[in-house]
Amino acid sequence: MYIPRHFEERDAQRLLSLMSRHSFAVLVTVGEDGAPFATHLPFLVERDAAGDVRLRAHMALPNPQWRAFPAERDAMVIFQGPHAYVSPRWYATSPQVPTWNYATVHAYGRPQVITSRDETLHILRASAASYEPDSEVAWRPEQADAYVERLMGGIVAFELRVTRLEGKFKLSQNKSLADREGVIAALERSGQPGDAELAALMRACAP
Repeated sequence: MYIPRHFEERDAQRLLSLMSRHSFAVLVTVGEDGAPFATHLPFLVERDAAGDVRLRAHMALPNPQWRAFPAERDAMVIFQGPHAYVSPRWYATSPQVPTWNYATVHAYGRPQVITSRDETLHILRASAASYEPDSEVAWRPEQADAYVERLMGGIVAFELRVTRLEGKFKLSQNKSLADREGVIAALERSGQPGDAELAALMRACAP
């Protein structure tokens, strides 16, 4: 990914936070024919005892993408954070032109199929727990054991141990303080989904 110096984000905790918050991501692999293939999936973002990052997910058994995993090629998982159009009207200075502010993380590694039934079930349980509300009425896979057991034959679980993270947080860091404040204020007023989160991220990542 092309990352100008002032938009590069290297803070691992900030990258992992975005990945966890925006965990519905895109797994991209390249097949033997050289053609890219992408699947949109919810991922578990975990750190093991050694502090290494691993991404865990599952896909439908008929999806051909998992069959390319043994090829020992790196895959890429794209996590897209908040993003929004930025109008020239929002800047304190002129002339300006329209642009787009956004935050994204690319994670790289080699995916491996998980063959263990217990590990697969753990992924299903952990995935449900991460998206269900923390309450007594939250749904859990154990509430439908027989049905879940039957469906497990139709999925493939996998994990990707991350070897490299790239973060690009394009948040007006190349603009003046007055210009950045103008963009933040406009995003906070907009009421559009994600704009308030983007504004908060701009404040947190101020140069």
